[in-house]
Amino acid sequence: MMSYVVEIVKSLGQTAEQLIEKQIIPANKFEYFFEGDDEFFCKPELGLRLTFHNASRRLCSVEFVLINIYDNNDSYSGDMPPPFLHLMDKVTVRALMGEPDSSGGPKKVPVIGLTGGFDAYTCKFSEQYPDTNIHFSYLPDFRVDVLAFERAV
Repeated sequence: MMSYVVEIVKSLGQTAEQLIEKQIIPANKFEYFFEGDDEFFCKPELGLRLTFHNASRRLCSVEFVLINIYDNNDSYSGDMPPPFLHLMDKVTVRALMGEPDSSGGPKKVPVIGLTGGFDAYTCKFSEQYPDTNIHFSYLPDFRVDVLAFERAV
């Protein structure tokens, strides 16, 4: 199963059709956040969201929802891409990754409420995940709630 999540992350930049052909994701499981959106997504399993750019149909983001504050049943429980863990906090992330290339502190977001900020790393693990940016989103207590792998397409 570990090879499956690594393969998904390494599929950034490929089209939805390529991922379907390789049987990495199911066909006909795509949704839009809203009508006219420039991105669509697929949830191949709970807590795992793959986002595709609408025009190019290329995979631009792989998100692991580690703690879902809205619905505990929707958290990811499968294998994690190395070297990441299901339970991480800001101290753990920075010990593993070093200082972030960009970060944001806690802030209040309408509808969502208080967030713990984020840390973003540009091409940090380039041998494992080439041309891939890694983004950590934090809860107010600084636990990681979302780990995202992103690539511009």
